[in-house]
Amino acid sequence: MLHQENELSTIKNSKKDFYIQQLLRIGVYKYKDKQLYELPMGELQEVYLDFYVAPDNIRRK
Repeated sequence: MLHQENELSTIKNSKKDFYIQQLLRIGVYKYKDKQLYELPMGELQEVYLDFYVAPDNIRRK
């Protein structure tokens, strides 16, 4: 059971690292005066979608 929890944690961290690396790659370093690593996963995904996936439809907040 503990092994599965560790794997799940690793997967979540890997996803978060992916989003952060992609945002850094295009020059997004902060969002709403917070460092990217400080954002919860849901907000980080939203920022990624706003800036990386749909740059023509940016909803900068």
